[in-house]
Amino acid sequence: MFFADNDYHVRQLTKADLEQVCTIEKRVYKLPWTDKIHAQCVESGYPSLVLEQGGAIIGYAIFNYLYDECHLMNIVTEPHFQGLGVASQLISAMYEKAKESGMVKVILEVRASNEVAIGFYHKQGFAEIGLRKGYYKSEEGREDALVMERML
Repeated sequence: MFFADNDYHVRQLTKADLEQVCTIEKRVYKLPWTDKIHAQCVESGYPSLVLEQGGAIIGYAIFNYLYDECHLMNIVTEPHFQGLGVASQLISAMYEKAKESGMVKVILEVRASNEVAIGFYHKQGFAEIGLRKGYYKSEEGREDALVMERML
């Protein structure tokens, strides 16, 4: 089901991956998810993925299913691998896994100020379908989120 390309390997995220995932999270975000949130996602059985190179995790996607929707909650690439297609490989593997599980679309929220991520999602075929006011914590208080959707 998953593929290897350029020595990349996509597989299910497990409890054993949490230390590496949480370390990457803290490198990438000013306001990272807590270790507890990541652990709860694994304990709850979210069908999330990691992308490895040479046995080291260089990216991950946290997502879950609700009815016929896949909700992408977090997709992160190790900083020195950004711009090299890691997120594209991860999201493609997520689409495949979601379709196999009967999902018909992917929904996500993204910070309204995150132009790089918004551009990535547009290239992936996502459309903006709404706005959640004050959805994210920010250093200045709260920040709006764009809600985006892509059919599978």
